Amino acid sequence: MTKEDFKSTLKKHRADIIVIASLLLLSMITLLIITLTRKEGLAVRVEIDGETVAEYPLDVDGEYVLGGGTNVLTIKDGEAYMTYSECPDHTCEETRRAKYVGNTITCLPNRITVTVIGEKSSDSPDIESW
Repeated sequence: MTKEDFKSTLKKHRADIIVIASLLLLSMITLLIITLTRKEGLAVRVEIDGETVAEYPLDVDGEYVLGGGTNVLTIKDGEAYMTYSECPDHTCEETRRAKYVGNTITCLPNRITVTVIGEKSSDSPDIESW
């Protein structure tokens, strides 16, 4: 390819290059904003069948049996993760550790959802006080 052919090709695709570069820049800015503004959670809310059953602080290490023994939630070093599940696929055990507000861990077969929250809810059950 000669220099003139390259310049000609570049002129033909200039708009495409501008659009792609703009999208990449916008994506990087969005990722930077999300990364810089996320907040570490204070606790996790455990819901079974859509009903809140417990909240546990993230600053206290511990293991919690959920759903009558179907799952075990572990909190260590400010992060929550599932260490045991009776479900067939064990997807919740492979989920990334949750520590930022809004992060969730879900075990669909056992209908358990663990969500990182920023503060204790006023209407939460007093199962685990913190």
